[in-house]
Amino acid sequence: MRVLIIITIISIMGNLVGLFLAYKYLKADRRLDRVTQSLIQTRIDYNKLYNKHLLFIHHSVGENMLYEGGLKDSLEGCGIGVHSGTYGSDIGQNTDLCDWVSKFDTFFSKMIKYDIKPDILYPDNRENEIILFKSCYPNSDVIGEGTSPGDPFNKNKTIWNYKAVFEKLGEIFSASPRKLFIYLTAPPIVASQTSAENAARAREFNNWVKTKFAASYRERSNLSNFLVFDLFDVLTDQSGFLRIEFKRSDSDSHPNIQGSIEATRRFMQFLRDNEIIEQAKLSNK
Repeated sequence: MRVLIIITIISIMGNLVGLFLAYKYLKADRRLDRVTQSLIQTRIDYNKLYNKHLLFIHHSVGENMLYEGGLKDSLEGCGIGVHSGTYGSDIGQNTDLCDWVSKFDTFFSKMIKYDIKPDILYPDNRENEIILFKSCYPNSDVIGEGTSPGDPFNKNKTIWNYKAVFEKLGEIFSASPRKLFIYLTAPPIVASQTSAENAARAREFNNWVKTKFAASYRERSNLSNFLVFDLFDVLTDQSGFLRIEFKRSDSDSHPNIQGSIEATRRFMQFLRDNEIIEQAKLSNK
């Protein structure tokens, strides 16, 4: 009899503990749901502020431009909503030059609907009109000329492989004439981490993509939806290395705050020169 009573008491206590834990779980779940709904509403309210939206696909140098350099605030002040695709999302992971063709092929429909990481998309019919993309500074360590016609998926950093990337991207961009694609060239590297020859090849490729390729693309597609901002040129010295005044240290190729501010200033002027700021302001009237 005593054993039965003890078993009954234990059973009741177990049920009570189970009910208590279930209550706590449901309460926490409701709190999480309220937080989620609040976040969604915050994003909806933010996105309503702008009629034009920009997706920036980048890593750490781009992050520094956005916040240390004030790029996010500058763009928003001109009527452009900013959406950052970086580490921790399908959009922002893997941004070497050899990754771009696969990324645009696989995730383009997600890019135009992308709001915030990790891969949260707009809940309405809103889209990103501008796609800004850059590779990080290791891509400026161009090891050789390579072999024509190049391979857009090859990880070897050669001029011909890089050219092959943009020949393929041109086909993708021309299929979306209402979207504006802006390529930021990869930033320069500090002198201790590359060579003058490799840096010179990076400059050679950047000059090609912003002049010959851009002109050829416009002629072939009869479109003006592709632009190149030469970030490398903004930050580099005559030898092709990161300028002394923009260095954090002799071994760190991330531009310092001064470099991020200068990059932002020049990029905003680039947007004005190409009438993108004016168009954004008109769309928000």
